[in-house]
Amino acid sequence: MTPDLFRTLVEKAAMAPSVHNVQPARWRLSGETVTLLQDTRHSLPAADPTGADVAKSLGAAFEGFSLAASEAGLTVQTTPPAATDGPLRPIAEVRLSKGADPDPLARHVPTRQSWRGGFAPATDVHRQTAETLNGQDCTAITDPHQIAEIAEVLDKASLLFLKQTAFRKELLAWMRLRRGHARWARDGMNSEAMRLSRFESLGAGVVMGPGFGLLNRFGLAETLMAEAPKTRTATAILLFHRPKDEDPFTSGRAFYRAWLRIEAAGFGAAVLAALADDPQTAQQISAEAGLSEDRRLVSAFRIGPRPDHTPFARARRSLDEVIV
Repeated sequence: MTPDLFRTLVEKAAMAPSVHNVQPARWRLSGETVTLLQDTRHSLPAADPTGADVAKSLGAAFEGFSLAASEAGLTVQTTPPAATDGPLRPIAEVRLSKGADPDPLARHVPTRQSWRGGFAPATDVHRQTAETLNGQDCTAITDPHQIAEIAEVLDKASLLFLKQTAFRKELLAWMRLRRGHARWARDGMNSEAMRLSRFESLGAGVVMGPGFGLLNRFGLAETLMAEAPKTRTATAILLFHRPKDEDPFTSGRAFYRAWLRIEAAGFGAAVLAALADDPQTAQQISAEAGLSEDRRLVSAFRIGPRPDHTPFARARRSLDEVIV
């Protein structure tokens, strides 16, 4: 393992999605051993008190590393790491060996980005393509009436979280609503990635910040924060579910692969976390979709054809920050 190859693999692994784009993964090379570590200083105590979402993010980063390794003809073998003290917690130790074929999903890593805008009108061909994503861990809902119902359920679930002051403040802290923000291009969710105009960015700062209490009192917060109009434009709602007792790290690896399959099908996607994060909502959606009791709704996506595919710059930490 040369330092240059290591940096290339980490750079591609860093393109994986992470909750609120906090990017908790850190990487270390020692001889022929690569260690994935969690930077515990970047967590979400209000939104992710159990650490499950951060663990999924680490799983996605690890899957990204594995995909990149496959492109270099390398297979990944893991062993449990030794425990250490300090803010960097070892998650997995990796050794690479020759003999892998490139994973077909790896070529979609550069184009995968969250699409938080509305979608182009769906055709029957789009719906048929979306239904090909049905599988062991994905269930596609393509009926427009069901999508509209889910859109309303999603907004109600999201508002439950936004009414929590600690959650709202934490979310706002990870939003980059001004291009002049010191961390605009490094982490968090900037207004370009969220498809917010300058006016919408200003409004989001007020609604999520000092104006929320008053707006909520008059019943306006739900209307101003509603995502239903965008959700209703989706070709499909894709429910991502995994075995109920599966560890979040493994679920995160599968989550990334599911998102890359969406990209390979030609769709943009946005994560609908509230559908899975609110237990009552997750139970309702799972029952209506006919998921078996041994499955757990991990997340969901709204997917559809992007009206344009102009990429935006990714907000990512530098390699000097993620390689430790």
